Amino acid sequence: MRSLNLFLVLLSCLFLEIIGQDVLTEATTLSNEIEDPDTPSFTFLKDRKSSGLSKRIIGGNVATANQFPYQVALFVYEGNTVYFCGGSLITDSWVLTAAHCIDSASYVIAALGSHDLSSTESSRIVLNSSKFIIHEDWDESLLQNDVALIQLPESVTINQQISTIKLAEGTNTYDSLMSICLGWGITIYGSTSNVLRYVDLEVITNEKCSAYRDYSGYIVDTHICTSGNGTLGSCNGDSGGPLVINGEQIGIVSFGAADCQAGLPSVFTRVTEYNSWIQDALNGTYIYTDPSSYQGNNGYSIQPISVLNYLLIILFIYRQYI
Repeated sequence: MRSLNLFLVLLSCLFLEIIGQDVLTEATTLSNEIEDPDTPSFTFLKDRKSSGLSKRIIGGNVATANQFPYQVALFVYEGNTVYFCGGSLITDSWVLTAAHCIDSASYVIAALGSHDLSSTESSRIVLNSSKFIIHEDWDESLLQNDVALIQLPESVTINQQISTIKLAEGTNTYDSLMSICLGWGITIYGSTSNVLRYVDLEVITNEKCSAYRDYSGYIVDTHICTSGNGTLGSCNGDSGGPLVINGEQIGIVSFGAADCQAGLPSVFTRVTEYNSWIQDALNGTYIYTDPSSYQGNNGYSIQPISVLNYLLIILFIYRQYI
């Protein structure tokens, strides 16, 4: 019965765009029958743009199944709207992501062990969470401290299909080194990708990054930038995903060019600047964040998932529960 209710809630989200507010009441009623969140009802955000800034994979390569077993697909729910973000599994029960992905989230459906979101995968685990910790100094007008954690409702079994990633430590700036950015982003042709992709990007200095007109005044020490390599880059939709060097996460996808031009730098939250905060959060220093305390968008325009993508999400979740 619960699986049927979940399907009906997702179906209601689709119809809401078509037939309006009456469906919202029904969807809200049904959502109370799924899994009772332990925290207050939140709101959430996903594929977001700011004044010229945002994120997703452009071009790149198709990953092999479970090549990056720490990658997490996040379906983020804000009222009657669904957004998509990425994240990384850093312990058996915690996912690292971007603050802007969940600072208005009601709840998140996290898919671990995924490769092809359009198919049924035996390796996939789907969990519902409404327990978030968002950095207390997250500032969406300055695009700083864009880091957050999601606690899963249960610990997952670590195996070849689902495993954690080590967080980078130390003072290395990684300038001029090649990194890997992951996500279910758009392809070079502008279409969305159902399979996990990755792109190799060179880390550039913050000085070079801030020299770009769109980024002037935004780049600080807690950011790390990568160059756009010709037809390669990142774009709306994979915010919160990891930037990786030698199997260690050095960044969290934060923002980039709003209209997704390849060749422009991508900007990430620098993980080494937040090791202490992350550890404190995991140790219980911070209470769960109620994202409803964040007021306004401060320049962001939110991009909801299209009707077609609603259908794909409905099919994806339906296959997990029915």
